[in-house]
Parts: sequence; structure tokens; C-alpha cells
Amino acid sequence: MASALTLTATGLAAADPAAEISGDGLYLVNIDIRPGTYESAGTPNEQGCWWRRLWKVQTDTDIPKDPNYYIIASDYTRQHPTRVEIKSTDVAFSTENCGTWRMVPPVSTGSFG
Repeated sequence: MASALTLTATGLAAADPAAEISGDGLYLVNIDIRPGTYESAGTPNEQGCWWRRLWKVQTDTDIPKDPNYYIIASDYTRQHPTRVEIKSTDVAFSTENCGTWRMVPPVSTGSFG
């Protein structure tokens, strides 16, 4: 998946990363999407929502071949709504069958430090 780009008279210029994830796919953090807390209404059906935060986008030449090796955190859920914190150190975020994600304020834990 290519990142969002804007064509200008002087060439290609990167668009600002989005605060909304429109659907299924692989999104590059700080390029396609901004880091932050996102919420989805959840899976539109009983199949469940599957999301993954990745420290690397796997390629055909990578070793190991196990796609789970590159996952920082993941969840398969039928919960409504679903929340995830995408960190600025994450390389990518992958989502399947979760619907649209929108950036929301982080939930306060009430603790300091």
C-alpha cells in the first residue's frame, strides 16, 4: 500500500498523516496515520475485528517468515467499541473487519507519573 501523496507543480509532497483510518488495510504510522488513541465502533458483523500494531512491515525476503514475529500487540475481538493506542514508535497498523477508526482523547488512568 502506498502512502498518501499530494501532487504539486514541483513534484510529490507528502500529505499530513490522517487522524482517521477508513477501513481494512496496512497503514504506516507517521506517514499514513498519526500516532494516538483510536476507537472503532467494532465489527459490523459476527466475524470479529482483528488489529495489529507492527514494529516492521514484513517483506518476501524477511527471515523469519512468521508474520507474528513483527507484532507488537494485537487483538481479535467482537467488543463494541474497540480502542487501540498506536504509538509513535510503531512502524505500521493493520486492521481487518473493524470498520472506521477515529482518533479520540486518551483515557486517563487517574494516576500521575
